[in-house]
Amino acid sequence: MAPRRLSRLAALLRYHRPGQFAWRLYRTAQRHLRRRLPERLVFQVGRSQAGWKPGAQAAFLAIAARRLQLWPERSVDAADIAAGQFRFLNQTRDLRIHAFGNDPQIDWNPEAPRLWRFHLQCQEYLTDLADQPGADAAYKIVRSWLAQPRHLSPTRDPDAWHPFCISRRLPVWLSLAAAHDPPADISEPFWRCVADQVLWLRRNCEWDLGGNHLLENLSALYLADSYLDLDAAAGGTWVQPRLLAELDEQILPSGEHYERAPTYHALMMVSVLQCAEAARFAQSNKLDRLRIVISQMFQFAQWIRQPDGRFPLLADSARGETPDLDKLFEWAETFWDPGARGNPTVDYWATQTDRGDRLLFDVGPLGCDHLPAHAHADLLQITATLGGRDAIVDTGNFEYEPGELRQRCRRTSAHNVLQLGSREQCDIWSSFRMGRRAKQLWKRHGTTDGYSWCAAAHDGFDCPVGRIIVSSGSAWTVIDWFQGYPGKVIATSRLHWHPDWRLTLGRDRSIVSVYHCDAPESIYRIESLGESAGLSIEDSLYCPDFGRQIGNQVAVNVKRCDSSGWLGFHLPLQADQRSPVPQVHSDGGRLNVTLGDGVEISIALL
Repeated sequence: MAPRRLSRLAALLRYHRPGQFAWRLYRTAQRHLRRRLPERLVFQVGRSQAGWKPGAQAAFLAIAARRLQLWPERSVDAADIAAGQFRFLNQTRDLRIHAFGNDPQIDWNPEAPRLWRFHLQCQEYLTDLADQPGADAAYKIVRSWLAQPRHLSPTRDPDAWHPFCISRRLPVWLSLAAAHDPPADISEPFWRCVADQVLWLRRNCEWDLGGNHLLENLSALYLADSYLDLDAAAGGTWVQPRLLAELDEQILPSGEHYERAPTYHALMMVSVLQCAEAARFAQSNKLDRLRIVISQMFQFAQWIRQPDGRFPLLADSARGETPDLDKLFEWAETFWDPGARGNPTVDYWATQTDRGDRLLFDVGPLGCDHLPAHAHADLLQITATLGGRDAIVDTGNFEYEPGELRQRCRRTSAHNVLQLGSREQCDIWSSFRMGRRAKQLWKRHGTTDGYSWCAAAHDGFDCPVGRIIVSSGSAWTVIDWFQGYPGKVIATSRLHWHPDWRLTLGRDRSIVSVYHCDAPESIYRIESLGESAGLSIEDSLYCPDFGRQIGNQVAVNVKRCDSSGWLGFHLPLQADQRSPVPQVHSDGGRLNVTLGDGVEISIALL
């Protein structure tokens, strides 16, 4: 076996939990067995009937109304979807295959990336259809789904009956049915199918994967238990305690979801808010626990939100998948618990001015060790806004399909971090895998004579590697260092800029001028720190959404070093102005930064 394969296998065994392997083996054996058994022995559809509990239909309207507000841009595509033109991940496909009367028949198994097909099967567009063209348009889609022979059994269509798709689809179907009763001709099959999906989901929760998928599974089942009369599909009392146990694990003391991707944090807030609505309707004594979780998640989301009103694109975040934060926060405020306390600064540090200049420094781990699917090679990443505008940005993520663009968006070079040679912080492979990975060594922060600073280090290149950020309120200084690398190396530090900014290199390669397209007369200057370090400008890609790539520019600082070295950037925050460049020197295991007014900050590197 090749050394890389051995290394990856060792990482899987080291970081993943035994239970994950056990569940994966069980599911694999189960799939093979199900393929060989008659359908009636695997799962019999239509054995159970669902319906609203007393008062549940009116109560569920609270969830339906909130969900409709969270993704307002989806309403733009509603008319096209009613005509059979489906657009997800910035890819449009005509799925009309033929029509009987006025009812479109949909091709539910198109040639498309799996995530695209998941969006099709999750059917989150139905509530917008009901709100725009009308409930008839939405129920025509449902009617087509129910009439598809492949949907008659879980063994025939693994997308339609995938636990994640069911988990996303059930709240949508219930939202639609709460606002508009199903037409008489499909009412009975509609509610029988709801019961079938609940029963199948109970048997097939994604215990092997965990994370956001499992939380979506448990959230959907909790809604079903709370609002529906399920007779034979009723599953007992295990869902609520397991849901709470997952929240205890998945929501960190900071209030952040443990996969550490802001988009997924927001999506998990939606799941927990739905559960809180269900607990309130059911008069559950666990509502107070859910309120605490929501309040902690809300505090973190408020803290990490940028001055431009959006989340930074950390890890696998995407603009279009992120709920409208104003509407999400309005919903969260209805469950606010003033006694709940989170600490967002456990894994992040930020400095901000009244002008909307904000720098965010990620000093936390890469992600969840046993679930690194949405993590990138971005230890010690920074993002920033200038004047309230997105400025220094994460590359984002283009797709989940394995390939060059997926790898490119996850690599070290796609982030605003130090890279030594061509090595990666982590061994990233496939679409969601991570083998060897960098780990934090230490982190510190403080204030010295009015200057705030933060420093942290990791071991991603077989030696200590760190970053120090100093803020005076009028300038940011970013210094990267490393010690004890085995041999000479080229050290590279990058700043990826939003496509709305333009960069120009100075003659002596020590300064890069930057201006925003809407304000070309206001010029910021990035100055290089470090002897023999030289700046350059590279072209790159910015992927704020699935399926979108926009050209942008990167300020690159490069220095040839022996086994130890440092280099950095200095960025004054006042356009058209310069500030004294700090003097930096390394001595005896410490990095000393002497600022323009003589103040010195000395930080131990080990």
